[in-house]
Amino acid sequence: MIDAHVHLMTMEMLEDAIKRFEKNYPGSDKQIRKSGHKIFADKSMKYISGTSLKEKADDWLKVMDENGIEKAVFFPISQRPEQVRDFMANSPERLYGYAFINDPASHDAPDVLKSGVNEYGLCGLKLYPSIQLFHAYDKKLFALYEEAQGLGVPITFHYGITHAPMADYRYTNPLDLQLPLRLFPKLNFIIAHFGAGFFREVCLLGYHTKNLYLDTSGTNNWTEYTPENWKLKEVFKRAIEIYSPERIIFGTDTVLRPDTGYRTSIMKEQLNVVEALGISSGETDLIFGGNAKRLYFTP
Repeated sequence: MIDAHVHLMTMEMLEDAIKRFEKNYPGSDKQIRKSGHKIFADKSMKYISGTSLKEKADDWLKVMDENGIEKAVFFPISQRPEQVRDFMANSPERLYGYAFINDPASHDAPDVLKSGVNEYGLCGLKLYPSIQLFHAYDKKLFALYEEAQGLGVPITFHYGITHAPMADYRYTNPLDLQLPLRLFPKLNFIIAHFGAGFFREVCLLGYHTKNLYLDTSGTNNWTEYTPENWKLKEVFKRAIEIYSPERIIFGTDTVLRPDTGYRTSIMKEQLNVVEALGISSGETDLIFGGNAKRLYFTP
């Protein structure tokens, strides 16, 4: 099994994120830090700040062994490729990392991604429009897409609702991807969390689209805030009907910390949901590892 959406956090990454928010929303520093403490309890902050990358890697390998996770793909929250590289170095065959670019619309963004992949060994790019304040169809992003397409690495987007302390929902509609999906047909795009509340829009994007994948990560409690009040089984069923099992990717969205640990309950819930749908064992294997292996680990 491959968990294709988990998170690596360090204090340097958190401070970088706060600075980005402060730049976008001057004077919001205290509010951002207060919101952050609501998300991360004191034990979590102590763990993030008080453990080395090796200790974090050792803790991850332990919970991966306990939960039958062969490999995991880690998303950083800021542009710290050296930390992701050093973290992965503790178990290169099991720990894989994404790139994050603080300003994806900048002129040097393609070079930052190229360096991340070629020099730091990263396997994808995470973009977060509602906190990075861009529309995916902005032509300023096209050079970055072109670079990712040439490098053969996917781009994962977070759309929909978010726990981020500051986010602008004007940038959170996944339909923004419609044009890039057409213009960059050899680039694989991934939408995290089934679109986190924008599931209708995600379904619409499946029309004549072959290079878009969905990841299943997180609690998916966004369903409770939609008019339909979808059950997770219904979400999986419709996603598989539209995208097929070949384009659904399992993840838990785990941030490892002492007060929560690995999100075993999410893993078990999703396994039970998929089993209840009655798809074949081969199709189940694709969702829980095969698709991620093809995207990230197949030359």
